[in-house]
Amino acid sequence: MSNVDKLSALYKQANSLNDELPADIVKKLSLYGKILELLGGLWSASTKEWKLSESKRRSTIATVYSLDPKGTGKDKEMKAEMAASEWRIAEAEGEAESLRWKNAFISTQEMIMILKKKYDHLQSVFKGGI
Repeated sequence: MSNVDKLSALYKQANSLNDELPADIVKKLSLYGKILELLGGLWSASTKEWKLSESKRRSTIATVYSLDPKGTGKDKEMKAEMAASEWRIAEAEGEAESLRWKNAFISTQEMIMILKKKYDHLQSVFKGGI
């Protein structure tokens, strides 16, 4: 089972719980903790792919510049960019994927904070507070 499948299953479990019951909120917080762990791994892996693509792009550009002594600076730049276009695309895709997982991670952190506040509020209500 892939991490994305695991995430889907965990989200499904979390969404099936009742946010008005303290016991369910505690279970949901536990599930969101597992979700956060998986998201962190996906974020890390996608950032690695992004940075490796960036490194390959830079290496390709440097190689073309150093191995092609002929032509103007602009000629060399264009040849290098064309040679590195595959890696520029992979870099952009890696960056987008990294940002996707980062945003999901931050969103999950916020959801955890909301659930904690809700739990505290429900505890206060059950003790006779507002």
